[in-house]
Amino acid sequence: MRKLFFFLLSVICFNTANAQDAIGYQTPPKEIYDLVMAKPTPGVSVDSKGRWMLLMQRSSMPDVEELAQPELRIAGLRINPKNFGPSRSSYVIGLTLKNIATGKELVIKNLPKNLKASNFSWNTAGDKFAFTHSSLTGIDLFVADVNTLAAVKYNNVPVNAVMGNPFTWVGDNSILFRSVTKPLSQQPIRPAAPAGPVAQQSLGKVAASRTYQDLIKSPYDEALFEFYATTQLVKASPSTRGTLNMNIGSPMILNSYSLSPDKEYTLLEKIDKPFSYLVPAGGFNSSMIILDVIGREVKLLAKIPSSELAPTGFDNVLNAPHDFGWKDDEPATVIWVTPLDSGIMKKKMDFHDEAFALAAPFSGKPVSIAKTAMRIMDISPVKKDMILVTEGLQAKRRQKASIVNPVDGSSTILFDRSTDDAYSNPGRPLTELNHYGRDVIKLIDGNKIILSGMGASPEGDLDDPG
Repeated sequence: MRKLFFFLLSVICFNTANAQDAIGYQTPPKEIYDLVMAKPTPGVSVDSKGRWMLLMQRSSMPDVEELAQPELRIAGLRINPKNFGPSRSSYVIGLTLKNIATGKELVIKNLPKNLKASNFSWNTAGDKFAFTHSSLTGIDLFVADVNTLAAVKYNNVPVNAVMGNPFTWVGDNSILFRSVTKPLSQQPIRPAAPAGPVAQQSLGKVAASRTYQDLIKSPYDEALFEFYATTQLVKASPSTRGTLNMNIGSPMILNSYSLSPDKEYTLLEKIDKPFSYLVPAGGFNSSMIILDVIGREVKLLAKIPSSELAPTGFDNVLNAPHDFGWKDDEPATVIWVTPLDSGIMKKKMDFHDEAFALAAPFSGKPVSIAKTAMRIMDISPVKKDMILVTEGLQAKRRQKASIVNPVDGSSTILFDRSTDDAYSNPGRPLTELNHYGRDVIKLIDGNKIILSGMGASPEGDLDDPG
């Protein structure tokens, strides 16, 4: 009996081992498979002239190979450390160009194999569109021409898509993009043991601490963030030999960047050290800088402290200039908002926010263009002597819009309403592209603005086709 017992045990163990051998992925019944793998409705992108429609076939779900990619969670970011891009992204896997006038669908040639495209953007002329293609080892930039129906690779160095939009058009043919500065082989090596304890200093400043995910926790994390987030701005332009890539400025950690309407200057936010262990990368110490076309620093606009110093509470803001951007109806004028109350809304003051403007060559004194009793939510240029200023308070659920003359400071209230009252919402102004290719408010008869909204009523939203 003992011999028989050992024989049976060995058979059971042998069969169990065989059952654990790799047998490949199993598929469900055809009905379930067809339901799950049904192609999603294609995405659509139309050029600014309304002539071409780009039909973008999306993947129904990520494949196993994509899910198996590593993920680095650091400084509030989710990074694929193999290709300097975001992890767990959704991609376009097929492209078709449709002529809106004729309805004819056209095939685009020279697309990358196993297409995984994202970040689509048309040029102002509407005859080219750009996109990024992500592979397991890197990200490339492609431009497709509607006249040749062919795509061309624009980058000579890999694209860095770790933080924000990886590229922007410079005119109708050239592109400014973020590039990788060091090969993956130079990634910092994790130390066998920490050099010492992690110590944080308050420096005598008191601030509430919010809770965020995936923050920097050690000097090694700092080194990893700096390695993956450091980027070089590169201008890619077509030439007789394909594309010519030219570095703009020096490598840095860019939180954001944007071109002036006349394409002569770049406004950027550069992240500075030391890195915070309390807030994500978007809240690190930073500098607002203006560069010229070849990357020389023209103006340091402001040094922004870490957002860990921002006060908590509705309508309280960091005591620093914010919302930097270009005035879309002028060649190169930067605008921003500064709190007048040290960021504390409860202070008794006639005005709590002030908007400023500074025109090229940025050597003069900033000009005040608006002051508001509430927080400035939006500034939209209409024409030289007219801007639409929207202000509001979250705590009081209040919104106010005024037409302001920045020349003499006069203003006219368009509406002052409760944001809880959907019936009183007039909507947002209709816009049009100006000669700089920027969206600006559309004027009718020189002094009228058209507002478009959901049209909430007791019968429902009036523009709801359902």
